[in-house]
Amino acid sequence: MKVKLVTTYPPTNCGMAEHSKYLSDALENSGIKPEIVDIKNPDSSNPFYFIGLAQEAVKNTTKEDVIHIEFHLSLFGNLFGIFPGFYVTIFLVWLKLFSRAKVVITMHDSSTKEEAKELGVKAMLFYYYYQMIAPFLKYFSDKMIFHSEYGRDIAAKVWNFDLNKSEVIPLGSPMNIKKLNKQASKKKLGYANKKILIILGFIKGARDYGTVVEALKNLDKNVVLLVAGDIQLEKYKIIRDNIVKKAKKLGLEKRVKLLGFVEYEDMPVLLSATDIGIIPYSKAFGDFTSATMAVQLAYNIPVLATNLPTFENFKKKGKCVETYDRNSVDDLVKQINELLHNKSKIKQLGIYSQKYWEENNWDNVGRKTKELYLSLFE
Repeated sequence: MKVKLVTTYPPTNCGMAEHSKYLSDALENSGIKPEIVDIKNPDSSNPFYFIGLAQEAVKNTTKEDVIHIEFHLSLFGNLFGIFPGFYVTIFLVWLKLFSRAKVVITMHDSSTKEEAKELGVKAMLFYYYYQMIAPFLKYFSDKMIFHSEYGRDIAAKVWNFDLNKSEVIPLGSPMNIKKLNKQASKKKLGYANKKILIILGFIKGARDYGTVVEALKNLDKNVVLLVAGDIQLEKYKIIRDNIVKKAKKLGLEKRVKLLGFVEYEDMPVLLSATDIGIIPYSKAFGDFTSATMAVQLAYNIPVLATNLPTFENFKKKGKCVETYDRNSVDDLVKQINELLHNKSKIKQLGIYSQKYWEENNWDNVGRKTKELYLSLFE
C-alpha cells in the first residue's frame, strides 16, 4: 500500500504544515512512509497549478493505494481572489477520473449556520459558498476524518455527510516532550517567583488578546503574560501592535512580553515554566481544534479556553481544560485565580491532561490512521 499525503509541508511555515510533518513521522513509525504532495502555493489563482498537483497525486497509484488530503479552504487556491478553496473541486474530479486509489480527506473545520450568523453577512455568504464545495468532498472521498465527535456530528447534521464514511482521529499530541524543573525554567526565562500565563501560537485576528491584557490588570502583580508566537500574515501586524499599545495604556509594559517566534529547542523551558495556557479565540466558524492546546496538554499545563462550543464540547468530553466567558473580563480573572491557587483543580486537570496525551499522542494517531487506511481494503 502506497500513501500520498496532499498538504502544505515544511519549510512552509503554517499550522497545517506542522501538523502534516507530525502525521508523516507518526505514520512512518507505524510502518508507512507517505509520499508528500506539497502544496507550496496554496493561494494560487491558477487552476493548472492544482491540476498539476492532482497529476502528481495520481502518478503511479493503483487500487491498493491511498491519497490522503488535508483539507482546509485556505489550502486550495482562490477563484478570482475571492472564493478560497475552490480548486479542491477540480482536484477531486481529477483524482476520480485518473486514479483508482482510495481517497481520504481530513476535515480541519466544520462550519455551522448559527455561528456564521453571529459573525455577520460575510460569514453567512461564506457558509453558503461552503455548501457548494461540500458535495465534492462528500461524494469524491472514500473516508473522512474529523478531529472530534462534535465536528463529525456537525458534518452529519448540517452537511448530511455519511457517518459510516467518517472516523474521529484527534489532532495529535507531541511525543518528544521534555519536562523540566518549573522554578529553574522560570529563572532561566527571567521570571523567578512569578506566575506565568502564556498565549501560544501565531498572532491572528480570531484571538482576543485585549481581554487577557485587561484581566492582567486585575491580577496579582507577580502574574505575567507571555505571548509566544509571531504574525503569520502581514495584515495581523496591527493586532501585534495593539497588544503592545494596550499593555502600555494600562501600565503593564513590564508584565506583558511578546516573545515572537519561539524555536523548537526553546519550547521545553517555556512550557515547563508556564502556570496557565490561555486559548483566547473570540470567534469560530464551527468546530476546529487547537494544535497549541494539544502541545500544552502534553506538558500537563492547566489550559483555559473561551466558552466557544468547540471548547465547551472538548471540556465536557475530555475534562482536561477549563473555559471562561469570552465576553467577561471578570470571569477570566476569576478562572485564572482558580487555576493559580486551587490545588485540587490543578491536580485534576493534570490527571486528565495526562490521560488525553496517553490516548491521543502522535504514535497512537499514526497507528489509528494506518488502521483506517487498511480498513478501506477490507
